[in-house]
Amino acid sequence: MSPAITGEGPVLSPALHGRTFTKVGNQTIHTGTYESWSQLEECIAGWNAILRENRSLSIFCTPEWMGSWWKAFGANKRMIALAFLTESNTLSALVPLYFDEIRTPLSKKLTVLRLIGDGSGDSDGLDLIARPGFELACAQALLNWLAERSDWDVCSLNTVKSGSFAVKGLSQALKRVNWPFVLKTRPNSAVCLPRSWSQYVDRLSPSFRPLVTRYPRKLAKHYQVRIHRCEDVHDLEKGLEILFSLHTKRWNLVNEPGSFGSQERTEFYQQMAEGFLCKGWLELWFLELNGAVAAAQFCFRYGDTVSILQEGFDPKFVADKVGYALRAAMLKHFIETGVKHYDFLGGIAAHKQSWGAEPGEYLHLDFARPRSPGSIYLSCRTTLAKSKEWLRARLPCSAWNILHEMNIRFKNSPSDPVSDQRSFPASTTMRRSQG
Repeated sequence: MSPAITGEGPVLSPALHGRTFTKVGNQTIHTGTYESWSQLEECIAGWNAILRENRSLSIFCTPEWMGSWWKAFGANKRMIALAFLTESNTLSALVPLYFDEIRTPLSKKLTVLRLIGDGSGDSDGLDLIARPGFELACAQALLNWLAERSDWDVCSLNTVKSGSFAVKGLSQALKRVNWPFVLKTRPNSAVCLPRSWSQYVDRLSPSFRPLVTRYPRKLAKHYQVRIHRCEDVHDLEKGLEILFSLHTKRWNLVNEPGSFGSQERTEFYQQMAEGFLCKGWLELWFLELNGAVAAAQFCFRYGDTVSILQEGFDPKFVADKVGYALRAAMLKHFIETGVKHYDFLGGIAAHKQSWGAEPGEYLHLDFARPRSPGSIYLSCRTTLAKSKEWLRARLPCSAWNILHEMNIRFKNSPSDPVSDQRSFPASTTMRRSQG
């Protein structure tokens, strides 16, 4: 039996397999693996202890998020979660991974290691889950473990927070051992909230401010308005059904399916939302007009940050700007209850900037062993990306737009041979807000 890990001390458990050790400076890191979620649950106390210590980790790194994601999307996938322990058997880091497959343009299959939560388009701000001060040791131990295995081609760590010490340490370690890697960025955006609602409103542009102040007052003149939050688990199922319906109605207007045509995603939201509600993290809000729900927003609160994940509104109320009214009421409440950041997550768009969002970025780190099929794949992908930028700089806009549209259609095709997320439906997540 191998000792399992809790926040308080070691307990005997058969779940941890294949223990090895790595010496990093004066730290000795033992590495073991979990191969199922039921096994991984045995170290949740230690996992939560890391989250309490490392406040830079996001809600996407919690057992509630990752567990719900895995139970919904991981049915046909194989897990390999790495646990890194100190000599005293304290959990110093956790890297929950799974095996995925991609096809290269030559139709060759490659095995990709991804963080649990990645691949479906739902997670942002993933990371290696490490105690402060153990990030570099964790990165080196991960690299040593990967060097001993031949059952993977590419390790892909996506949507990692840009300030991640663990990924920074991993990039440095990759350079030292001369492993090929590609480090890219993806934009995100968030609002830094002031201490008072009046300060926030004053920061908005004069042209946008009436949407936040005047339209909500207009609603009260024409309708009986009720804004409320789901706070009872018995109301959750109905609340989610309303959210799914409003979201789908809005996207069907532009001939798009929306996010919730996928059974896996609806199951994921149901499990995740219940876990978040029990933790006090769920911010599922509704705006009713004359008793009928006109808008809904699905957010969650973690620490001093509220993140917006999904929303929807009834198209027949589009002229009433119900999405603006609901977001304004929520932001006012968040500011008054001490929230410091309102996170729009991935993407930066004009309407997000109108609300005061400032641009940031996530990191994407892909790497492989030298002289391997994975390294060839990364080299080819880098060359194609450079060729694309060369064409973009030299082709007329009309020609470039045609090529871009053809590329999008090709990637959304079920037979796309180069999609990095072929296990998941195309166009599965549409987290664009309505205002």
